[in-house]
Amino acid sequence: MDTCLQELTLEELKSYAPVIGVTDAAGQKVGQVEKDLLLYLLSMSASWMLAEIMDRFQEAVIAIDRHGRIFYLNSSYSKILGVSLGRLIGRDIRQVEPGAEIINVLEKKIPVFQEKQYIKTLDKYVSARIYPLERGSEFLGVVSIFQDTTVEVKLGEAVAKANEIALNYQRQAEAQEQMSRLEIIGKSPAFMKTVSQALIVAKTEASVLIKGENGAGKEMIAKIIHENSGRKTKPMILVNCAAIPENLIESELFGYEEGSFTGAKAGGKMGKFELANGGTLFLDEIGDMPMAMQAKLLRVLQAGEIEKIGRQRNIPVNVRLIAATNQPLEQMIQEKTFRQDLYFRLNIVEIDVPSLKERREDIGLLANHFLQVYNRRYEKKLTFSHEVLTFLHTYSWPGNVRELKNCMEYAVIMCSGELFGISHLPPHMKQLVGSEEAAGAEVMELAGASVQPVGQSYQGGPLREALGALEKKILIEAIAQNRGSKVRAMKELEVSKRTFYRKLKEYGINGSEKDT
Repeated sequence: MDTCLQELTLEELKSYAPVIGVTDAAGQKVGQVEKDLLLYLLSMSASWMLAEIMDRFQEAVIAIDRHGRIFYLNSSYSKILGVSLGRLIGRDIRQVEPGAEIINVLEKKIPVFQEKQYIKTLDKYVSARIYPLERGSEFLGVVSIFQDTTVEVKLGEAVAKANEIALNYQRQAEAQEQMSRLEIIGKSPAFMKTVSQALIVAKTEASVLIKGENGAGKEMIAKIIHENSGRKTKPMILVNCAAIPENLIESELFGYEEGSFTGAKAGGKMGKFELANGGTLFLDEIGDMPMAMQAKLLRVLQAGEIEKIGRQRNIPVNVRLIAATNQPLEQMIQEKTFRQDLYFRLNIVEIDVPSLKERREDIGLLANHFLQVYNRRYEKKLTFSHEVLTFLHTYSWPGNVRELKNCMEYAVIMCSGELFGISHLPPHMKQLVGSEEAAGAEVMELAGASVQPVGQSYQGGPLREALGALEKKILIEAIAQNRGSKVRAMKELEVSKRTFYRKLKEYGINGSEKDT
């Protein structure tokens, strides 16, 4: 007996012969099946049993029809998302979870697999597999199967964070080791970050653009990169683009052949690129390079060969280029004074060198280092006075480390005794000290107090009065050191505005809250 199984009910099937022939929709016989097996399978496929099986899944399951209405949810869905199934069955998924990925699959009918999807409203991560439901060419809806991966994701993030911290410590340790080897002074976070970046990029062949103020130490960072690179056994050649006349810069960089122009040396001359072949070429003050020369430099970087003046054939060169500038190259590009294509060629990795005022933790270390260097050079034994140390830490250092170094040498040369005092500072610094003292004296006069060191000895009397006198002097000196600015003094002392002005009133230190 042949039949189309899709057309049979369970009761009709029971009356059939033990072996049933199966036909397709066109009436063609396609096989046969035992009646008892078929009855068993149909009885076990009851919807309640399927639901029981699905509820044992740890994964959440949600199914929607082609119109977006939810027609199935298992119990894990309720557990993971913390919602009652009865509140969701029959509702439109667009209202329940607007913006959910299942809606995109409903519209595009393309499967989606997501390893880490964040559900903001629940602060949870889920891993989801979303499939269109189809029977033949008919689109029926979408099913989404997902599981809660919040613990795994957050554990992974914690491990990644721990690894990052460990890597940072490793880099800092490596930076400290290299700084010690190269006799580089510094411990401030900003400077340590710069050195760490230099050590990272040193292991590559990438071009580097070093930015920073004059005297901040750009050349030193370039040397760190070279000394820790695969080219450290080869030469590092330095070129100051601002110091070479425009009509000579091409011959300086590329060299020339004998007799190539009037005045050319016998035998010709090797250029900086040839001298640096296999090693590193450091172009300082790259922003001062003429536009015509920028075009030729770009061509060299692209082709890997130089065109020597007076030579017919180009010469291949293998150099790593490090450039440095204190100028705003981005602004110069807008002003058409620096080539944008050269900028991007140079600036594969950018490193910013902090100014000395951005690394104040290093001022004392650097000052003492340079003082000892020049003590040995000039056979002296200078030490810092308290006033000089205070000045060094409050001065703005527009010339950065270079200015500090020059200041120490000047003082060692000019000082005939063993104490480095204010009078031994360079003239332009002593002028600033005078203006600061005048500002401080004005504040003291307003306060009706004389300048005394904060750490003066105990003169007797109740502890409360002694502490009050000390607190008053701290306030007065903080204002004096900030050139009369109460706002800056308040920030330096790290006290609230209300407390600060209450103390001024309490100790009779005049001034309004409008002072800046």
